[in-house]
Amino acid sequence: MANGFPGGNFRIVNKETGACIASAYGGQTHGLQDAVTARGETGVLPYSHTNDRLFTVHDKVKNIDEELWYFDSHADSWGRRVNMLYNKVKDIRSRWVLGARVETNAIAYKLFDKDLEHFLSLLPTQDEETLAHLKTSDCLDIVHLLETFIYSNGEEIIKSELVGKLDETKLNDFLDAVLAHESIRRIEHKFHEYASSPLLFLDIPELKDLPNSPFAQHNEQLYKIILASVQLDVLDQKDWTTRSEFRLHLRYDNIDALLKKMKKESMAELHLKAYKEYENTQDLKKEAVKVLLELRKTLDLHTNEKNMATAKKILKVSLKSNESFEQLQTALNSTNDKEIKPVNWHSGDVFLQGDGRQYQTKWAFEDGYIFVEGQPDAVLTNTWGSSIGISQRSNDPRQRWELKRA
Repeated sequence: MANGFPGGNFRIVNKETGACIASAYGGQTHGLQDAVTARGETGVLPYSHTNDRLFTVHDKVKNIDEELWYFDSHADSWGRRVNMLYNKVKDIRSRWVLGARVETNAIAYKLFDKDLEHFLSLLPTQDEETLAHLKTSDCLDIVHLLETFIYSNGEEIIKSELVGKLDETKLNDFLDAVLAHESIRRIEHKFHEYASSPLLFLDIPELKDLPNSPFAQHNEQLYKIILASVQLDVLDQKDWTTRSEFRLHLRYDNIDALLKKMKKESMAELHLKAYKEYENTQDLKKEAVKVLLELRKTLDLHTNEKNMATAKKILKVSLKSNESFEQLQTALNSTNDKEIKPVNWHSGDVFLQGDGRQYQTKWAFEDGYIFVEGQPDAVLTNTWGSSIGISQRSNDPRQRWELKRA
């Protein structure tokens, strides 16, 4: 056994589907090429060459040599193990090896284990379900929600209104501020997406009368974002002693020109309208949160509900006393400036390539998974039908393989 593979020839058969990977004859290429004789005469000569063998998949074992593979683990001249899968069938040109092109994308980030354990140890006592959730890749998102809760509501206000006298309705109001704050960057991104779209104000007569035209919807949402930014600016200006964090920064050269094309009021007119609307408003923050939550609903923005529910559970425990609230703050501070590691997602395709070429793929086999050496989560998968590729390791039975000796 080497890297989990047996010695000798074997077939690679999917345990779930029965599919068997193999090589296939790649055919020949024929053509003509210019030629010059020793006497200087010109002409054309016919030529033929054999193409590379192809990677293929049989829906069931056919008991032919093209299905046979063997694993080579000898050491190269540098002392490194080759660890490649070779197809038994070779031709005059080459031996053929199984290759993979793996794409790795970071879909989330996590604390390193020691920093995560330190963070959990500092938190007020949590139930097992909460601790289990914090040990997943959602942890930093939950930490961000908790930090936003403190930042957007203010430490002193939280202590005076919530700590030691937790009220569910008031807690939900405070959490609304988190949702509003968490929506700001996403709303700004939506504005940039709509305002820079090549389809903006595109005149397509056939779509004008459609009740749910996507162009009309985008224009209306664009207008509502601009209106909300004006409303938030006006609410912010009503209190000259502080700068509200509930504001939208819309980057565009000429918003008035956008409004004119939409046949809407100018910025000056919108400001005047908002000044009148909020002339007697006392609770500026509550109104700003309301504006953002209504816009959030219009744009159909969502926050991970499971993460929000876990953050709320942690807050319920942490707001019971000044001591537990300070424990929460200490735990959150412990995550500041810590190095984080990516949570990667793998995908890719597989193919045959001639032995000796650059970047040959090394393989390993363990617990029924065939994976790229050094990347145990990049596993060979019978994705569907006769398609084989690389996907993220999971419990999908189509990722499990059996090595059947010939």
